[in-house]
Amino acid sequence: MYKFNNYGHTLVIGQTQQGKTYAVNKILKNQNKGCLFFNTQLESLNGYIKVNNSTNFKTIKELLKKGNKLNYEPVSKISIQGQEIRFLITQLFENGNFSKENNIFIAIDEVHLFQKESLQAIERIATSGLKFGLNGIFLSQRPANISNTLMSQSVEMIIFKCSMESQYFKNYDIPIDIILEKIKKNGRYSFCSYNFSELNEYSKVN
Repeated sequence: MYKFNNYGHTLVIGQTQQGKTYAVNKILKNQNKGCLFFNTQLESLNGYIKVNNSTNFKTIKELLKKGNKLNYEPVSKISIQGQEIRFLITQLFENGNFSKENNIFIAIDEVHLFQKESLQAIERIATSGLKFGLNGIFLSQRPANISNTLMSQSVEMIIFKCSMESQYFKNYDIPIDIILEKIKKNGRYSFCSYNFSELNEYSKVN
């Protein structure tokens, strides 16, 4: 079973309906760490505690410290979602009191949708989050639209079936043709992990 890296950030890429959101949440559920999934698409997440902008941050912090898995459901409007993610990230940095030894995962779905101040907040996780105990997991179906900061600060990529943007991967010397061939061989919902030196393939997360 794949496990997310405890010592760096992870970028998760794949077309819609290829299983990336399901896989991320299933993997996080099986890791012994608190996690907050910013559920941009309002997906159904079994076994997660629902929280939203009405939930006091102190409650969110205490749940995370106890190792709970949180499904943060924002409002549907992306501009308001940007305000929510900025608030959460600011609170996690200033009042979270996590550390490298007692870290948590912050997963953000459809990360390419966020711009300006909200993107700056997400990039803060990428550049400074580790020393504050915040490990980022950044999900997207549009890799070419992802901030270069998120790409350059991630130590690993999880790649599901994707198309149309192969040149983007090649710009980073990522062996996308080999990866897509392995995914095709293993079938729908399979994926590969790549840490920029070693390639591993995985079948569907059950």
